[in-house]
Amino acid sequence: MSPRTRRSGSPGASTSPGTGMPTTPPAEAGKVPAEVEALAGALLDRLHETQPLRVWSLIVTIFGDLVAPRGGEVWAGTLSDLLGLMRIDAAAVRAALSRLARDGWVERERQGRLSFYALSAAGRATFTPASQRIYRLAPDAGETRAVELRVVVLPETDGRNGLREAARKAGYGLLAPGVLLGTPASPPLGGPEFPQGAADGAVTLAASVLAGSDADLVARAFDLAPLAGRYQSFCRRYAPLAEALDGGRGGAGRALLSPETAMVCRILLVHDYRRLILRDPMLPPALLPADWPGLAANRLAARLYAALRAPAEAWIAAHARGRDGLLPPPDASEARRFSAG
Repeated sequence: MSPRTRRSGSPGASTSPGTGMPTTPPAEAGKVPAEVEALAGALLDRLHETQPLRVWSLIVTIFGDLVAPRGGEVWAGTLSDLLGLMRIDAAAVRAALSRLARDGWVERERQGRLSFYALSAAGRATFTPASQRIYRLAPDAGETRAVELRVVVLPETDGRNGLREAARKAGYGLLAPGVLLGTPASPPLGGPEFPQGAADGAVTLAASVLAGSDADLVARAFDLAPLAGRYQSFCRRYAPLAEALDGGRGGAGRALLSPETAMVCRILLVHDYRRLILRDPMLPPALLPADWPGLAANRLAARLYAALRAPAEAWIAAHARGRDGLLPPPDASEARRFSAG
């Protein structure tokens, strides 16, 4: 897909040759460091190498990161503007919004020719626990605490195989074909992430290890190697951007970062991290392999999110709109993202 940008109120916005990232006049934001711009362009290139490109999933990320803490409703044009900066055309955005509405994640309301989208009740019920996981600051590797494990015996129904695979994607371990191992972070099988009624008849037991250890049980249930590899890839992908913005440069790259580039990088960061953390069983450090890369990925995400926060928030404050004009300031939950508190 060819580079394309849109910017509310600035129809003449231009893009940098070779990267497709927006440029801004020196009087507005200074010259974006070439290294940061190139890294951001590479992240966008990688996004578009992923086929099929799931625009609806990007919109889910935007709703969770930008819209949910600001009242939960946004003008469709804001989504088109932001995704336009990510080289995604308006027709693809409209199709993705229609799918999300059809699947019950969002609700649409029209005012004249304008469309506004808000999270549905089911969407809010899913976004709240998901956000708590995405923006959580992981405990230090040396921390030890008790963990409550639970065993779930799946019902003997036609939908068991589908429920088992959905549960594994949501962070459950597998002890046997019909037996799951859950952690405190595993969502209830009756929750909105799973087909309605699919878990009827499932039996949940508290897991108490009488011989061996919790670590032995976890090692049997969870194949952590693929997730570890994806965390390592995430770190390789985003560490250069974090270094360019902050590492050894006194924050100079961060200070000159344009709001558009910061917003694009922030959405890509959260989008990629979300797809990892929501499949992570989030085991306590004592039950994880040594040098677990999920901790490094969490710290990198927190560091980069902080570096992007101010310029990205400037884009939101200037361009994100709802039915009453610019979106309101975020609620208190936004300030607690990646916070130890």
